[in-house]
Amino acid sequence: MVERPDYISLQAALDKTDAEMSAAEAHGVLCGMFCSKGRPELGEWLEQVFEDLDLANMLIKEASQLLVGLFNSTQEQLNDAEADYQLFVPDDNQPLAARADGLAQWCQGFTYGLAAGGLKQEAELPEDTAELIRDMVEIGRAGHDEQSSGEDDEDAYMQLYEYVRVGVLLINEELQPITPVSDARH
Repeated sequence: MVERPDYISLQAALDKTDAEMSAAEAHGVLCGMFCSKGRPELGEWLEQVFEDLDLANMLIKEASQLLVGLFNSTQEQLNDAEADYQLFVPDDNQPLAARADGLAQWCQGFTYGLAAGGLKQEAELPEDTAELIRDMVEIGRAGHDEQSSGEDDEDAYMQLYEYVRVGVLLINEELQPITPVSDARH
């Protein structure tokens, strides 16, 4: 199985292809599609990431191989209660502004991915799920003030990151409930 890529490598590969999305936004789209659809096809997601999915283009093929690793690890994380699900955004060693922008892009991708996966805007959702989605829309619109990056901003970012991370798990559980396998001995 292809390993989950690191953020910088995937972003660099996507930049070379003139992809429509950042690595964070692409992962958000994927997670939204998983939450709304259950199991999207890899090709369906790749078509969202690239305007023209031309696998004869070596740069797109290279980036797609990294995206396969992200697809596989995300599927594993979202479908395993024990997995440590993580958003694919810039690492903690990156400047706060880059991480905040990455989180905003991730949320934009997530809400887009919900729709791309088939979730209708008028769908009746539990109130907490609907509220989480509304919050992610707002986070996707948010910006970061380059002038401020103190400890309070770091704490606020970490709280927001955790809110989104746990929110995705709750949305996924709500929209794609795990059905227990019946005991075969009965």
